[in-house]
Amino acid sequence: MKTVAIIYHSSTGNVHQMAQAAQTHAEQLGHRVLSTRLPELDDPDATAAAHQNALGDLEAADAVLWGTPGRYGAMSGPMKYFLDQTLPLHQRGVLADKYMSTFVSTASNHGGQESTILAFNNVLYHWGAIIVPAGAAGEAQAMPFNGNPYGISSVSKAQPDAVPSENLDAMKFLVERLLNLVPGE
Repeated sequence: MKTVAIIYHSSTGNVHQMAQAAQTHAEQLGHRVLSTRLPELDDPDATAAAHQNALGDLEAADAVLWGTPGRYGAMSGPMKYFLDQTLPLHQRGVLADKYMSTFVSTASNHGGQESTILAFNNVLYHWGAIIVPAGAAGEAQAMPFNGNPYGISSVSKAQPDAVPSENLDAMKFLVERLLNLVPGE
């Protein structure tokens, strides 16, 4: 059994739907899931509690799935704020050699899905993480609107909780790809 952390921020519920699909599939495959939804920044107590939880999840995990809404081709503010809190883990080398993948949801077709994932991955490069992209192979990736080679993305058309079933299936593909690469049972 492998342990996967799913750390994500969701404003309208779309990234949450994707994270839930990943969690359900990982658990069905027999893996342990540690999931933290990062809150908006307007509640300092909730933010501090979520950060403490997510930092522990990062340390305990064999693999990490990161989810964020796209904001002008970059990650959301709450996600960036959390990542800034990971410096002590990075300095201790805790994040090096962990397997990590990224997923995103944006409101429009040209909302910066690829640039959001690529910008997010810059943090993972600094940590020395092993980035597991979705790649361009696999049945899920052959479906229209299922993302890109960098990670899984969804377009919500500015509607809450509007992730198409094809995107949720693509999340299952990403979970399997990520966890199959992590050494061990």
